[in-house]
Amino acid sequence: MYFLEEIEPHLLSEDIHIKEFVLQVLRDFPNVPEEWTAKLVKRMVDSNSIFMFIELKKHTLNEEAVQFLIEGAKAAAPEKLHMYQQLLTIVEPELAVEYKQDLSTFLPEDVFRLYDILIYGDERQVWAEYSRLLNKLDRSQEYNEALFQQARHAANVLAKKGWITDTEIAHILNENLNEDYFKFAGIFAIYLIGALGKKEYISLLAGLLTREDDVLLEVTADVLISFQSDQVVNEVSLYVKNPDAIIYGASILGTIKSDLAVQELKKAFDTLEYEEDAVFLIEALVHQLTDEAKPFIDEYMEEGMESFMIESEQLAYSYYKIMGYEHPELENWRRIADAKESSF
Repeated sequence: MYFLEEIEPHLLSEDIHIKEFVLQVLRDFPNVPEEWTAKLVKRMVDSNSIFMFIELKKHTLNEEAVQFLIEGAKAAAPEKLHMYQQLLTIVEPELAVEYKQDLSTFLPEDVFRLYDILIYGDERQVWAEYSRLLNKLDRSQEYNEALFQQARHAANVLAKKGWITDTEIAHILNENLNEDYFKFAGIFAIYLIGALGKKEYISLLAGLLTREDDVLLEVTADVLISFQSDQVVNEVSLYVKNPDAIIYGASILGTIKSDLAVQELKKAFDTLEYEEDAVFLIEALVHQLTDEAKPFIDEYMEEGMESFMIESEQLAYSYYKIMGYEHPELENWRRIADAKESSF
């Protein structure tokens, strides 16, 4: 894939702006090679830049990555340990149990009790745990990422073992579609649509992009992106024209790596209701790492538009460096990006 070929030489760049750009571009992409993630984990641990772990939470952590995390966690200062613990929650249960002796220092015992049920339990036991976790998520005053990851692991077991049916998913969805906000059972029904590769729901999922629920939108976007399909592009392109859906809509089109996605992003500029929303289309086009983004980023930078949503100079600088283009403002963009970076 050309996208991965463009990224690979810069995967471990020491340039802070390219480093951050690469992590952003790969964050939601579903097909990041596991060995790349292991390299990124090692670099973050070795350079003590573990605040970047958040960018890897949708990646798959293989055995090598887990070993790097264990090594780093054992040496971590107490105030930084929680960042290791957060990333370790995404490790697949089978792998976590294999390394229980090391991980038990960083993950609570009840997590391993859950993993034992997910690995060795029967359908009734797994469903009981899944229901318990959904109930805890619904009752939590604030979103709980650790609980969400536990429920995700349980949902994966239901999907892999065929312990949830199309009828059950449709029933749960219908219950939630009639409400102002989705319960977590509805959110995970959407997750399961992705886990089971149910493309017949694409149109329905695209219609959820106008909802006002961050967790629902995040899961919906992830599922649509996971299909890497022009069918998704055709459906989502209708919602990119809607200012209420443009943020997630543009992000989805920017992360589905296809020629059609690029063309739909370009066409969307002509239908913008608000000029300031152009920034979402610019970022999505740039994340495609295509030559066709160049005229749009050029115009955007020449007009000197500013947005608190993206770091324009870092975006333009990183795109030009990775694509191998020259520009008279390239070093100036870097200086401005440096100044913004040091101000945080």
